Amino acid sequence: FGHERGAFTGAVGARKGRFEQADGGTLFLDEIGDISPAFQAKLLRVLQEGEFERVGGGRTLRVDVRIIAATHRDLEAAVDAGDFREDLFYRLSVMPLFLPPLRERLEDIPEVARLLLAKIGQTQGRKLAITDAALRRLAAYEWPGNVRELENCLERAAVLSEDARIDTDLIRFPGLRERPAAPRASAP
Repeated sequence: FGHERGAFTGAVGARKGRFEQADGGTLFLDEIGDISPAFQAKLLRVLQEGEFERVGGGRTLRVDVRIIAATHRDLEAAVDAGDFREDLFYRLSVMPLFLPPLRERLEDIPEVARLLLAKIGQTQGRKLAITDAALRRLAAYEWPGNVRELENCLERAAVLSEDARIDTDLIRFPGLRERPAAPRASAP
């Protein structure tokens, strides 16, 4: 929601918050199911009334913002458990879209991977390519971290790629799901 000058130590000037910056447009709120009850109340006020105050401010600001929210949680179950405000749930549920996790859409992996590689390649200033074998390796993984994990995996592979080509040897999965191969004994 932003803050006013002097609202707290270090607030040397006024700062517009995300809602104020998005006025007349759209604001994406990720992981909406994990917000605190206090923030739920503040968010509900902005959604219902279209107004808020900056931290340390007394002036009410009005905004017109379309909200797109995402979560990995079952918000209906969170409402039933008392962890998420029912009134906020209904405010956010104007047009719900349910996107299954990547592990249930393995046929999407090649297209999503190519899209992500184009983005990563743009950042790196080079055109990245991926082999069919690497795509099959990606499709064989369960993706508990969903698309974010796929993006991290591809970014790691792109950093490791010297020739801008991603093959199976560069596809590495973190954590306990895949252990690195044991070192080979060298010949005497």
